[in-house]
Amino acid sequence: MKKAIIYILLCTIFTSIGQILLKFGALRIDSIISAFNLPLILGLGSYGIGFFLMLAAFKNGELSVLYPLLASAYIWVSLFSPLFFVGEEMNAMKYIGIFSILVAVSLLGFGSSRTKQQVKHHG
Repeated sequence: MKKAIIYILLCTIFTSIGQILLKFGALRIDSIISAFNLPLILGLGSYGIGFFLMLAAFKNGELSVLYPLLASAYIWVSLFSPLFFVGEEMNAMKYIGIFSILVAVSLLGFGSSRTKQQVKHHG
């Protein structure tokens, strides 16, 4: 299961990088030919790597534990967007949202591990 969690966290990093690169690429589009720009292509590639990491994670772990971890992609994008894009800022509501995601993912993970322990004791 540890390997699956590492894969899914790497997946969120690659998909977040992909989203940031896609934004860079989208800002460069002003014609059909300009849609084939390097940031856009790298963003799609990063998404592809994330996809295969997600498949590897799902193959090696529990969906009910891994899928909520995908929400950490929102955290990465929220934290890194202000570093790369003018006008994108962190504020109190975004920090509250990040904290809420962390709490929710932790509760889901804790709930899953408690369920396993209860099944072992009763089964």
